[in-house]
Amino acid sequence: MTSSIQGKVRSVRRFPILYGTAWALFLAVLGTLTVSLWAQYGNMSDSHLVIAAYVIHCFAVLFGSIAAGKSSSDRGWFYGGMTGLVYAILMILIGIVIYNSFSVDQAGLFRVLLMILIGAFGGIIGLNTQREG
Repeated sequence: MTSSIQGKVRSVRRFPILYGTAWALFLAVLGTLTVSLWAQYGNMSDSHLVIAAYVIHCFAVLFGSIAAGKSSSDRGWFYGGMTGLVYAILMILIGIVIYNSFSVDQAGLFRVLLMILIGAFGGIIGLNTQREG
């Protein structure tokens, strides 16, 4: 890796929430592409597609918040939870832009809370698995 790319990665890692959200979005895009190819060329039902979307979002937040926790020096639960919240807000904004509607219901609030809790858990794991030095 060239030194300019390493410098940019280091500068982004100074902001754990941004770094974790970037990882979560990257993993979500990869997962979505994989599932869409599987749905296109395989025989995937609509109910399985919805389940796959939820699994992709949960794993994306988990691994993104682990990255956020690893890049922080303390409060991994906070940075992981905030990564989950930012990710959930971004998904809500994408939904608003695409579907042009917004409603606050119990299921939507539960999903946001779930993303925050998964993020906090991932942040704790990330902080406790970071390398010394």
